[in-house]
Amino acid sequence: MSAYFQDKVVIVTGASSGIGLETVLAFARAGARVVLAARTQTALQGVVDAHPDLRDRLRVVPADVTKNEDVRLLVATTIAQLGRVDIFINNAGVGMRADIADAPVDDARSLMEVNVFGPLRCIQAVLPYMRQQGTGQIVNIGSVLSVVVAPRNGVYCASKFALLAMTDALRMELHGTGIEVISVLPAYTETPFFERMYRYGNAARMSPFKGQHPAQVARAILRGCARHKRQVVLTVSSRIAIYLRRLSPRLLDFIVRQTSQRALKAESKT
Repeated sequence: MSAYFQDKVVIVTGASSGIGLETVLAFARAGARVVLAARTQTALQGVVDAHPDLRDRLRVVPADVTKNEDVRLLVATTIAQLGRVDIFINNAGVGMRADIADAPVDDARSLMEVNVFGPLRCIQAVLPYMRQQGTGQIVNIGSVLSVVVAPRNGVYCASKFALLAMTDALRMELHGTGIEVISVLPAYTETPFFERMYRYGNAARMSPFKGQHPAQVARAILRGCARHKRQVVLTVSSRIAIYLRRLSPRLLDFIVRQTSQRALKAESKT
């Protein structure tokens, strides 16, 4: 895969931690030139400083995906400094754990700004350059919850359902242009995402099991781009859940409901 990514220009949002950080490192080690985007410059610079062997392949451009001007400058700066954008990875995201009946509307709106309108801004900013190039890849990082719903995650699920719908529509709209659109649907991943999500008195993590390492997701993103995939689903259990949603949604509801209830009982004991 290194030959495929050699000197390609990659932008990764949400690049300072978790899946974004590991994706930055994976692409840089594969030979790409990677632009790190997140809200905080110090966090991004910390990534560069922690990996001096990759310093020549990493560029820091602070950007908040909820701000039009930040996104415009992110893409314009990349073009000015590196000449092109080959791959844009929409990874920035925020979670929420709350019953639908109790989810504060203002917080839900803020979540949608990051998870749905953030990628939309980025896509609209980078597409003119990719159209001019006649090539490019847009990678949207969703979740298994882009397809399967879970109690107390309804608002987050809604945002990821919306992102997947936007991804699939964009793929059809760009057919024949040379620009590919890839959706990546990770399952439970061990990252700081859970500590930073909107939650209201609930534990950060409901599962007693450790999730997959974000480096696994990063490698899957790399393979998805190299193999020109339409969609990347990481785990067997996720594939089974997606299949069950189509074949037997009532059975899937029962399984997810039982799993959630066990997690709630475990949470109440801690």
